[in-house]
Amino acid sequence: MRILLGVTADDHAPLRRALAGSGRFVEQADDLDGIGATTAESGPFDAVVLSVADLSREALPVLRDIRRHGVQAPILVIAGPMTPAEEATALNHGADDLVARPVASPVVVARVQAMVRRTAAHAPSLLLCGNVALDRDRQSVTVDGRPVTITGREFEVLETLLLRRSALLSKERFMSRLYGDEEGPDQRIIDVFVCKLRRKLAAAGAAEIVRTVWGLGYVAEDPGPAAVAAARDRFAAGQPRMRRAHLVPAAGFGLAGA
Repeated sequence: MRILLGVTADDHAPLRRALAGSGRFVEQADDLDGIGATTAESGPFDAVVLSVADLSREALPVLRDIRRHGVQAPILVIAGPMTPAEEATALNHGADDLVARPVASPVVVARVQAMVRRTAAHAPSLLLCGNVALDRDRQSVTVDGRPVTITGREFEVLETLLLRRSALLSKERFMSRLYGDEEGPDQRIIDVFVCKLRRKLAAAGAAEIVRTVWGLGYVAEDPGPAAVAAARDRFAAGQPRMRRAHLVPAAGFGLAGA
């Protein structure tokens, strides 16, 4: 689970430690100005937690900013004492849950997990690109219905790409998704994961869906009917192969998740 923690309150350290446990990765934003664009570009996040001192003065502008940028992640707001009218306003501005201080960190974690469960029940579980299908519920990948065996990390890389299809994603973005605040390996490990993904998908008859943008990162693109048909023909002929078409220059791309 990937969580964005936006803070203005001073007591966020224990909260961050609690949120970061049990496989949850937390990214912290101390400056809430422009957080909507940051959240949209660095996403997807599974949840956003805003820890602020004043609900009306600090949280409401941030909620509007985040939702205006099309971010769909559930948002939990932690604030000081609030009136029923303030709570209703925050919910109408995009908050999914609110809790007043003081609150124990385990309660916040439980509320975040509950929000994510509710959201997951309505989120698309099947991501399609060309003749590749990624099932988020079953943690499986298929090509024209044929199962493809990939590792957990490879699955996360492909899922990240398909969730932000057509967006150029930096290696930093993948490292954040895969390792969070933990000390991970060198960023070149992303090249390894992508290379293995391409090889496994091509061997199963997939059209090329991942492009490299030199010096910037990777982007998932729909290959189009002709490319899918050609890949199927090669697979039927027993000649699945990698092509160099996945290499493209950096010009014309804007970077997401730098």
